[in-house]
Amino acid sequence: MTHFRPYLIISIFLLAGFIYLQYARKKPLLWGYHEFFYTPKKYQEKLTKLEALRVNLQPQRPNLNRVFVNHFSNLMPFWYGTRYSFNGQTHTPGEGSIACGYFVTTVLEDLGLDINRNHLAQLPSEEMIKDLVNKNSIQRFSGYTLMVFLENVKRSGKGLYVVGLDSHTGFILYEANEIRFIHASGRFPFAVVNERAKESIVLRESKYRIIGKLSDDEKVLGNWVR
Repeated sequence: MTHFRPYLIISIFLLAGFIYLQYARKKPLLWGYHEFFYTPKKYQEKLTKLEALRVNLQPQRPNLNRVFVNHFSNLMPFWYGTRYSFNGQTHTPGEGSIACGYFVTTVLEDLGLDINRNHLAQLPSEEMIKDLVNKNSIQRFSGYTLMVFLENVKRSGKGLYVVGLDSHTGFILYEANEIRFIHASGRFPFAVVNERAKESIVLRESKYRIIGKLSDDEKVLGNWVR
């Protein structure tokens, strides 16, 4: 019996890990995060506040691109931990689940862009980006290492980007001398995460990358302050 005890313990840990992963795919990442701190009610209040600010903006306002990025950053904490699923379409952070494409388009719609959320979310990421921004805001990288890709992002300047990968999409946020990758991850922890771009396995493993810079694009900003 003693001989089999280590195998029994290992089996119990593996079973517990499997059960946790199944549970983790469906539940918020951090208990209490969306129940007490970033609740659906507070999200709606934040949307109302940001909308009131947006409708008073003028297209010629100085640093409009920075205002756009700030509005984005105000929404992101509500989304972190929201569960990922391939068919997820939730409108509400922390409730239900969301796919990577729907995460991008839902956030942009909530920011105030006049877009077809469902249509864009179902497109290949390259087609979605081409629909969102002007062609001069788009860059493509095939076969580049992650470090070379990120150096090109740095040369393109600080701001907010949509990035398309082999079979994934999300946001790249470059500010405060750091590049972050914000996305609904189909890898552990199967949730919306904000991670260092240079440490992202998803970004590193993709052979093809396309970025569209949202925050400096006339089409995007014109749509936003229409």
